[in-house]
Amino acid sequence: MFRGEYQHSIDAKGRIAIPAKFRRELAEGIVLVRGVEGCIYGYALAVWEEKERAINALNLPAKQRNRIQRQFISSSQDCELDAQGRIVVPPALRQHAGLEAEAVIAGTGERFEIWDRARWQAEMDEIAGDDFSQYHLPF
Repeated sequence: MFRGEYQHSIDAKGRIAIPAKFRRELAEGIVLVRGVEGCIYGYALAVWEEKERAINALNLPAKQRNRIQRQFISSSQDCELDAQGRIVVPPALRQHAGLEAEAVIAGTGERFEIWDRARWQAEMDEIAGDDFSQYHLPF
């Protein structure tokens, strides 16, 4: 499980350090995917492979399933941690998320998300106004 919020810089080569607490779960591989909110989703390889199988098995008309496959599977990129615990975020994904120099890596359970720091702050500001009392949360 991925938990917490971490601020990191992205270097000129598109590398970003993955939080040390996440690295053990990612030792067998990382898959980065275009997220739906203007961020990047990161998954452990085994978890992403389950997601791919689920996408491919969707009981949808072919056109809709194909569009979902194009949005998520075609954008997915395998990554590996280097010796310093960094990954290279591919240019197309950096562009999708508006990543330049400052980023936030946020653990959200089975995945982590990589956000441009300003976009993350805007998302957190928007969430601050939400009323979660209607959801019967377990805490």
